[in-house]
Amino acid sequence: MGEAEAKPFLDAGEGHLRAGDFAAALRAFREAVAAAPDSALARSKLGVALAQQGQLDAAITEFSRAVALQPSYAPAYSNLGNAYREKGMTAEAVAAYERAVALDPDYWIAHQNLGALYKQIGRVGDAVEHFKKATRLSMRQPTSGEASTRRRLGCLPGLIAAAVVVVVLVAVLM
Repeated sequence: MGEAEAKPFLDAGEGHLRAGDFAAALRAFREAVAAAPDSALARSKLGVALAQQGQLDAAITEFSRAVALQPSYAPAYSNLGNAYREKGMTAEAVAAYERAVALDPDYWIAHQNLGALYKQIGRVGDAVEHFKKATRLSMRQPTSGEASTRRRLGCLPGLIAAAVVVVVLVAVLM
């Protein structure tokens, strides 16, 4: 089976994530992985659901599998950085976020995540640089290209993240 067979489970899982039903999302994404075990997208989404449930070690395993399956998949690196950051693994988080922005310089969520971590570790100048990039990029209209959209699927929720960019940038600059 492939990603096409996993799509109904991926869509259901996304709906559950938006509704805040993380247990149902976890079940749906496990079904997606069962349907498409070699899908980086399914692995990354499973990692998101695991992280939302506080299962950070299992989430790190899934994000790591996602990047092993698709080494150019920036959202999985950004998500991996989030899990590392939650565990207090700062050096690993920085490396994961830096890899995400290197792979996809227009991926504003990764710039935001890297900026937040840089601020946390006292690299304020670097933080401001990444917050500015994140803000500028988040204000752009999305491209209509399938490739641009596909590589960003599987991200941790981004609507709240957009608001955080503005709030954190203001806090850093004050």
